[in-house]
This record gives sequence, structure tokens and C-alpha cells, in this order.
Amino acid sequence: MNHSARVVSGTTSLPPFWRLVELHGDEILTYARRLVRDDAEDVAQEAFLRALRSYPRVTSGDHLRAWLFRIVTTAAFDHSHKRSRHGRMPAGETQTVVDDPFELERFNDLIGGLSVSAQAALRLRFIDDLGYDDIGKRLGCTSVAARQRVSTAVRALRKRLT
Repeated sequence: MNHSARVVSGTTSLPPFWRLVELHGDEILTYARRLVRDDAEDVAQEAFLRALRSYPRVTSGDHLRAWLFRIVTTAAFDHSHKRSRHGRMPAGETQTVVDDPFELERFNDLIGGLSVSAQAALRLRFIDDLGYDDIGKRLGCTSVAARQRVSTAVRALRKRLT
């Protein structure tokens, strides 16, 4: 049984999502590194965002660690498949990953308290699914600075959620 959850009348209740990130974040990143090496942080972030989006539909706290690992595995396969099939998307093109208006609204609500620049970085990375080179071009900075902006925005979001 997951130590972060409580047992309520025979089923395991769900812990707050931030608790899952806190408990399993390091091992998820290590696992992502085994799967995709250099892009592990991107895959882990994508996996946690996918998990966060679907967390309200989870009905039991049983096997949450395994559930997270399955999401990371899927995110890593998607990432590898996209890179091998398409490479990076050409500058100027965007592909909206979140095409459900309800999910997009929830994402916007989630990042609403962040700075405008943090919101922009997160939208370009996780909604438009742009690589850091393209994010840098859109934000008028280098790809290294774009990666830092996304990372800083994710940390700020994580801090806000705890």
C-alpha cells in the first residue's frame, strides 16, 4: 500500500497530488533518464502534467506509484516516437497537445497565479509542445534561457501547489 494515502473503509484514499510528486519525483526522474537520457527532465515534467490532468478521475489511492511509472513510460515512448518520426517541429508551427477545452481551462486555472512570462513558457512547452529552441525564438531568448524559464515556472507552480 502507498504510504502517502489513508485507508478508508477498505479502499485507499487519494493523497494530495503534490505529495505524490514529493514522494516519487526523484525516482520518476531517474527512471525517465534510463528511458530517454538527455530529455529526462522534459519527459518527467510531461508525465507529471499528464498525471495532474488525469488525477481527478483516479478513484483509488492503490498503486499510485505504478500508475505514475506507467505514465512516465508512455510519455517517454511518445517523446521518442515524436522525435524519431518528426524530429523537432519547424519554427513557427505549433501543435496543440491539449485539444479538450475543459482541460485547457483547467491548465489555465492552474497556472493563473504565475507571472505572465512563466505562463507563456509553460503554455509553449506543454500546450503547444514546442522544443526549447522554438520556445526561445518565441520568447526572444536562447534555448538555454528558455529551458531555464520553463524549469523556473514548473518550480514556482510546484511551490504554489504545496
